[in-house]
Amino acid sequence: MSVDLPTPDAALVTRMVAGDESALKALYIQLYDALCGAAATALGPDLAHYRGRVAEKAMLSAWRARDRFQNPIAVAAYLGEAVQAEVDVQKRKHAALHRREGAPQATAHVTVPTAEESAESLVASLHAQVDHDKARAEAHEAKKAHAREHVQRVGGRPKWVVPTIIGAVAVVGIIALQRYVEVAGADAAVDRALKGENVQTLSAAKGQRGSLALRDSTKVRIGSDTRLRIPEPFATTQRAIGLDGTATFTVAPATGPEALLFSVRTGDYAVTGAAGGAVFTVRHYEGEDAAYVEVAEGAVQVKNRAQKAERELKAGEALRLAPDGTMTPLEGVARDVALAWVRDSIVFDNAPLKTVVPELVRWFSMDAALGDEALGDRPVSMRVALSSSGDATKALTDAASLAIQFGKNDRIEFIDAPVKPDAKKK
Repeated sequence: MSVDLPTPDAALVTRMVAGDESALKALYIQLYDALCGAAATALGPDLAHYRGRVAEKAMLSAWRARDRFQNPIAVAAYLGEAVQAEVDVQKRKHAALHRREGAPQATAHVTVPTAEESAESLVASLHAQVDHDKARAEAHEAKKAHAREHVQRVGGRPKWVVPTIIGAVAVVGIIALQRYVEVAGADAAVDRALKGENVQTLSAAKGQRGSLALRDSTKVRIGSDTRLRIPEPFATTQRAIGLDGTATFTVAPATGPEALLFSVRTGDYAVTGAAGGAVFTVRHYEGEDAAYVEVAEGAVQVKNRAQKAERELKAGEALRLAPDGTMTPLEGVARDVALAWVRDSIVFDNAPLKTVVPELVRWFSMDAALGDEALGDRPVSMRVALSSSGDATKALTDAASLAIQFGKNDRIEFIDAPVKPDAKKK
């Protein structure tokens, strides 16, 4: 299930990241209702009374991880993941309790605290003393229980287990031949995970950009009007995410015994970073006729899963990915048109006005449209910095000989510029 939270106050986030506990408390009170609402939805009606506890633990986790937050979007994204993680913990505890006690029984509901009460509890928990002797004793007992369970499993193992293991080792060569089947199975598992109920969606609205860190320490710079889909198994059994829009990924190297590779799924394409890490940008908005990939560092493997086309892309290279599986080098102005946002600007090269205006709306979140649809095919060439919507509006009117009028609700409407008297004489 997706967990979406509002973007928190930027000033409070800055103070919290600096270690200000009063800012933490104020931020928590601001987000409390949204956190509880998300927790209640994820918990379901039988466990919704734990929503206050889930919200507090999620915020406490965010406080402990505050050094990693670069902006409010990253805080909202982290809290969404933390809520889902705490919900999963609560569900596992509930299931374990029922397994121990037999059939589920009615349980006394936990009182949901007010925002102020929960905030006071949160701040108090920051300074709670840990009973180290008790913790060590509990850890010791857990180890003893694990040892007893292991002895029981080994003692009850049939005598034919060892010959079976030896036989399994002998057929390693056969298993190697099944590699293709395993890869196909892994792809199918990713597809199922991305369509599952517990997918988290991280979004940047129109006119909004930001940076965040994923659970595997991969850093993401997310472009306007973009959605990332993070499946529940991410960073555990797989490292694949879904993308609708555009983002730059600074991929953490693959580690651990399985060395999971980071992959971005968009349309029929999968873009997978090298084991040592990579920095690359992917763009694929719904409605666009192609996807685009640019590599800044390392290397990636680009694959069209429907057409079975595959290609390696190295640092400094870029590709245009057509729906039919064709991959063509992306260079010069065409590369700027597709991916200049990474360099804080957008570029148009003889683009029709009917596509230019929606792009300005996407990147500046301005309420604007063409006042005369007959102007839709007028070509526009210009470069616009992403720093100012006013500068962008002026650049468009100059480049396309347009004027501005204001329509309903002060909407900006681009119309044909009136012909000056001097031009009439000429």
